[in-house]
Amino acid sequence: MRGIIRNFRKNKRTAFTVSAVGAAMLYGAVAGFSVDQRARAALDWVALPQVDFTPAPTRPQFADIHDDMVEVTSADSLHDVLDDTGYALRQIRRGDSRVPRLLVESLPEDFDDQMVVEARKRTFIRTVLPLILKANEEVRLERRRLIDLEEQIISGHELSDDDQDWLDRLAEKYDAAPGDFAALLRRVDTVSPTLALAQAIEESGWGRSRFARDGNALYGQRAWSVGTGFVPAERADGERFEVRAFDSLLDSVRSYVVNLNRHYAYEDYRVTRAQMRARDTQLNAGELAQTLISYSERREAYVDALLGLIRTNQLDDFEVAQLSSEPFDVGRDGIASR
Repeated sequence: MRGIIRNFRKNKRTAFTVSAVGAAMLYGAVAGFSVDQRARAALDWVALPQVDFTPAPTRPQFADIHDDMVEVTSADSLHDVLDDTGYALRQIRRGDSRVPRLLVESLPEDFDDQMVVEARKRTFIRTVLPLILKANEEVRLERRRLIDLEEQIISGHELSDDDQDWLDRLAEKYDAAPGDFAALLRRVDTVSPTLALAQAIEESGWGRSRFARDGNALYGQRAWSVGTGFVPAERADGERFEVRAFDSLLDSVRSYVVNLNRHYAYEDYRVTRAQMRARDTQLNAGELAQTLISYSERREAYVDALLGLIRTNQLDDFEVAQLSSEPFDVGRDGIASR
């Protein structure tokens, strides 16, 4: 490949560029690439798209919208708030409307009380889906800026101190080198909303677990620092982990997204997602679920459970759901906000 590799080193600024011919050849190679263990381990393996081939004027712009968190005091009030917005899953499934930017801070304490099964499912999905889309929106903003910085370096411009500081922080967040744009853009990418919903359902028991209600923990993420979460009743003798608690449901979703995007155990997820991107296809939650065998000690049984949830609840209808571009008016009808 006629790739042209250039290293720019000045005040910690490091980057590489690939010629248009080389990038096109590499794109084709990745699109038909069957990933094996040796290829995954190769330090120079690049999963495209690490370069945005869309002409600049037509690139989508993602607005950085400030969203207030909504507080609810009971399961009934949560149901009422969701209904009052006209938020109907049927319309979302058909693609007839966007998901409102209604970000619920925490599940109410009585969410584990008796509810009609289908009503609980609808309420849980309507609560969690906007949070997933909001977290993905934040990742898109990071990715857009990351691509812009890469293009600055490719064009021979030096990054400002603010841009370099931002890049350093982003690299630390995603556990990659600041100058390795290929590795960063494999990691700074959105997750499958379908699979994120399925895992939230499985890990929280449709929101009924005490970890979800008392600690905003939707994904059962573990922590090894004493006092940072809850000790699960089924924890084996000698184990020290806790189920991590979060300040809000959105923080739990954000942590889940970063976890999938940086932890070594989910490299297969990122590789599979990159191949789908290279083929310019919609993310396939079923295929991605197969890569999460290490997420749970149940391994294959856990993956089977996720696939069952996706199929039974038709969660793949939400894969291309879009968040509304209009901020949610938390002042309406006396809705409390933070």
